[in-house]
Amino acid sequence: MIKTFAKHAFAAVAISFGLAACASPKYVVSDITRHHSLPSAPSGESFSIVALDDEQEESLAFDAYSDLIAKRLSGLGLKTFGDESATPDLIVTLKWSVEGPSPDVKSRNSGFGFGYGFGYGPSHFGYGFGTPYENRTATRQMYTRRVDLVLYDGVTYNTENPERVFEGSAVSTGTNGQIDPVMPYIVQAIFDQFPGASGETKTVRIEVPPDSEVVNTGQYSSRSSK
Repeated sequence: MIKTFAKHAFAAVAISFGLAACASPKYVVSDITRHHSLPSAPSGESFSIVALDDEQEESLAFDAYSDLIAKRLSGLGLKTFGDESATPDLIVTLKWSVEGPSPDVKSRNSGFGFGYGFGYGPSHFGYGFGTPYENRTATRQMYTRRVDLVLYDGVTYNTENPERVFEGSAVSTGTNGQIDPVMPYIVQAIFDQFPGASGETKTVRIEVPPDSEVVNTGQYSSRSSK
């Protein structure tokens, strides 16, 4: 009887998870920290984007990421700088990095019964069904993606004391170690309600399409012991 109950219970969990997985939206979750001296969002100023890392500046990825940022700034009413003989009103510096992988381990003691939950980004999914005194451990590899964006007063940028007017950093953790698929959502999160409250860290969740590369992430690998 117990085996029959266990079999049906596990099937119910599997069906429930399958339905939830199909219906549940997926997100890129970023912790955004911003400091600035802006009274309001800038508008009308010209800007130019540079990379802090020489190798990144020479990469094709920098061109793609610069386009993402330029579109966001243009949407705020700023203008792409095009006069090489003059100085832009704002210099925007960009730097990104990926650290990891680091293991994300979940462990529990299970008896007769079952449970499940799901999530994305810093959250995760797990389920289990066990026999008495069974220890179940699930592990997956996680990566930390970081993007730093700083706006300088253009006139002061090449002086001994360049004036920063905006600092924004984004930290996003997930199972995708490639920053390309998540960069559009991280940039969107940085400019969410720009410039925002200075000195505040907030979590921004950006929904992604179900067929995006972002959601093709690693699953937990599990093992059990008694």
